[in-house]
Amino acid sequence: MKEITYDKEADILNIDLENKDYWKSVELPNGMVIDIAKDGSIISIEILWASKFFSGDAKKVIEMAKQISLE
Repeated sequence: MKEITYDKEADILNIDLENKDYWKSVELPNGMVIDIAKDGSIISIEILWASKFFSGDAKKVIEMAKQISLE
């Protein structure tokens, strides 16, 4: 299950990679939160302050996520 969502109010981009049993989250100093499954694989990535995190061409990721979120 791969899904990208963007919450405009909270300015959070969430990328779900896999649907596995959650184990824990690791918050990085740059505003990213990585969710890890019990088997050690990454199941999701949350990017706080996404509009500030991305700039230039990378900002297109947020625009694409906005469109997907509206569908």
